[in-house]
Amino acid sequence: MNIIGIYRGDDPKLYKIRIRYDKTTKNRPAWIRVKGLPPWTNFICVHLGKKGLEGARIQFYKTYLPEGLFIPINYTKEEMSKFYDEFSKDYDNSLGPKGDNINVAESLIKRVKKYIKKGEMLDLGAGTGLITEIFIKEGFFPATLVDYSKGMLEKAKKRVSLKKCKFIKEDIRKLNLNRRYDFILSFFSFGSTSYFDKEEIEKILSIADKHLKEKGIIAIVGHAPVSEFKKRFKNLEKGILTINKEKKYYTDYFIGQKIGKK
Repeated sequence: MNIIGIYRGDDPKLYKIRIRYDKTTKNRPAWIRVKGLPPWTNFICVHLGKKGLEGARIQFYKTYLPEGLFIPINYTKEEMSKFYDEFSKDYDNSLGPKGDNINVAESLIKRVKKYIKKGEMLDLGAGTGLITEIFIKEGFFPATLVDYSKGMLEKAKKRVSLKKCKFIKEDIRKLNLNRRYDFILSFFSFGSTSYFDKEEIEKILSIADKHLKEKGIIAIVGHAPVSEFKKRFKNLEKGILTINKEKKYYTDYFIGQKIGKK
């Protein structure tokens, strides 16, 4: 496998590049980790040396959160899962302990606690439990952490504060736990359109509704279609949270309440 092109047209041969990549998938690597590229590199063009997805030997990859870690631009859900297995190795260092996500979480908690002070929590797309831990310390305990990545959940299990929590590896589009919770959190998970399309989000919202107690609260953070959330839950609060003021990064948030007893 060779990198034959990078974003902005530079020749990859100008750089001393070291490559690691996923070897568990048949058609193409679910992720490629590259060292030696300039920091502004957002896309790479790769020649696999074999037939890849849909028979194409040339595949395009993009960065997604961590610098130097690339995922196919038309990734599948399974590839995203494997990507996060690899990303779990440096996830906390990238986003915590004083990272942008922590700031967003702390801002969200202040808003959530206007409507619910404590209760049992379901975290959908919990990752390494970095954000779950913050909510637990604020009284949302016990917690059930759901994520599609085994690597992420293995990291979460190592957190002392999460020892008495439940960990479930599952695609949240298929989730059925046969129980209800006081509070459901989606922190840059199904609230982000980069993960799910409109139809999938509608389905996930229905699943979230079934797992929420009467008058229970749901909080969703992400660059998301807030109008879809308002169809399913009573709108308590919505707006914009600051991710990084200096870089002018912002995100949507929505806090809703279960409607009726369904």
